[in-house]
Amino acid sequence: MRIRTFTRVSTGILIPLLVACTVAPLQQDQAVQLPAGDGLAAVTLDTLDPLDHVAIADAHGFTRLEIVSVPVGQHIYLFPVPVGEYCLTRFQFRQWTFTSKKGSEPTCFKVKAGALSYSGTLAPRVEGETIVNHQVQDPAGFRIMLQQQYPAVAREFPESATAP
Repeated sequence: MRIRTFTRVSTGILIPLLVACTVAPLQQDQAVQLPAGDGLAAVTLDTLDPLDHVAIADAHGFTRLEIVSVPVGQHIYLFPVPVGEYCLTRFQFRQWTFTSKKGSEPTCFKVKAGALSYSGTLAPRVEGETIVNHQVQDPAGFRIMLQQQYPAVAREFPESATAP
């Protein structure tokens, strides 16, 4: 009886520790208080079609950035996250879900402590029967969009954002 109770308790404690932490983007323009060792990931998406369930994960799978719905156009999503390398791992287009394959060239960027880290403009597409994801570096265009969509954050991080 004691062993069974211990097993249930230990399983109940361990399972939450094994699950990745999912982070949602900031919902409004505001000052950002980053804990030591964290940075601000600026994920910029350029879509021709609406996408759902866009996921970006760190290299170890501990942290996953989740964007539930991305409308057509260019949009910035800001995530306070631990430092590390983050890669686009999944997106959904209509009824199809696309995930990156092991061994494929991932679209990644690095997040540095205390800094605003620009992902590059990620442009996931389905072109014919091929899935592609362009990653365009446009720091000047990103800075203009950041000032328009998140003016308080742009003032807080006036230096150029780091690029992948």
